[in-house]
Amino acid sequence: MHPGPLLLTALLAFPLAFPLAAQAGQAGGELVAAAAAAGRPPECSARSSRAIARGPTVWERARAPELPRYCDLLARGQAQLGSNPEAAREAARLADQLLPGHAAPQVLLARAALALGSPEDAGRAFDRARGVDPRSVEDPHTMHDLARSLARTGKRDEAIAIYRALVPRIDLLGTADQRALVLLEAAHLSMAAAGAAAKPPSGAAAEGARGDLDEAIAYLREARQRAQTQLARDVTLSLALALDRAGDKAQADAALDGEAADAGAGGDPRAQAAARARAEAARARAADHRAEAAARARAADQHAGAAAREHAADDLASAAARLRTVDYLAVPEDRLALEALALERTMTAAAIARWEAYLAGAGGQGPWAAAARARLDALRRGGGGGQRPARAAATGAAGRAPQAPGAAPAPGAGGAR
Repeated sequence: MHPGPLLLTALLAFPLAFPLAAQAGQAGGELVAAAAAAGRPPECSARSSRAIARGPTVWERARAPELPRYCDLLARGQAQLGSNPEAAREAARLADQLLPGHAAPQVLLARAALALGSPEDAGRAFDRARGVDPRSVEDPHTMHDLARSLARTGKRDEAIAIYRALVPRIDLLGTADQRALVLLEAAHLSMAAAGAAAKPPSGAAAEGARGDLDEAIAYLREARQRAQTQLARDVTLSLALALDRAGDKAQADAALDGEAADAGAGGDPRAQAAARARAEAARARAADHRAEAAARARAADQHAGAAAREHAADDLASAAARLRTVDYLAVPEDRLALEALALERTMTAAAIARWEAYLAGAGGQGPWAAAARARLDALRRGGGGGQRPARAAATGAAGRAPQAPGAAPAPGAGGAR
């Protein structure tokens, strides 16, 4: 069995299973102190939690008179990462000149390089830092930048491993948007891994694809259950995409309609029936909304003509632009798939154009072409993405293994594994 979803379950159940900066066995107060001091290099921290804010001791200053200046440069550089990465990079270089051979300046150089759009330089600096001290990248913000640099330089498996270690620590990140972004990035990487494993969709490869898709769906469900952020729409569309590719069509459509079927139904027939009823009700409401929207559009065309069409074009441009503001995709062509899903309920013709563009490009040669073609065919038939018949059981990835593209349905696919 593919370890992805099992590992994720274990991580979410035991959020401190991976070591932080503290050693195993530390008391809870010391662990909190360690988390508060995250990102502070050990050479700039006092040994006791009570003195973290005091910086180096008098003996440390005597042994290394450059230490206070070195620590000040690192602190200033970390503060400048978001607003002035060039200055952060210069501070890291000066710190490395003052006290060569430490990991912290290399970490700061790596993070500044990533912020400046140079993931290759970031990767080399991270390698130097880990060569000096493997624990130098355990701060959650640093881990996130490390994972992103690995993903952007084609080291997908390494990046996925870092995300798996980071996800249980995301509550140590500063904002809800940062936490949602980590989960989105991790999910899309897992979905890309599922696509790679699905060629050919048989045997161990198919099992790997199912496991990676389960992992992606688990990340996105976690993101959806958290507080609403500016990325809430991206999370919902990504969840619908992952569910659709996993063969959970009813839940994908329910997610698009704003009422996801209960993924916790498991093998309970009553819970499954309730989930299907909710999905059907959501599709019926969506059909009503589409009919009303079409009627309003026809009326608007009668009164406003070109103005109404121009307004619709503006709405389409806005929908497409919204998905281009965040760089979380592991596979570039998935942007077209997300845009198509975003438009299916409101602008069918535009959604059809997006699916056609997806299939005409790299997506048409990829592992998810069949799933994309099924949605396109449904739209062309006039049923819309949400009006197809529900599957015999819509229990979700939590209740069964999703089907790899082109694979035959597994026996008992509607029940719990």
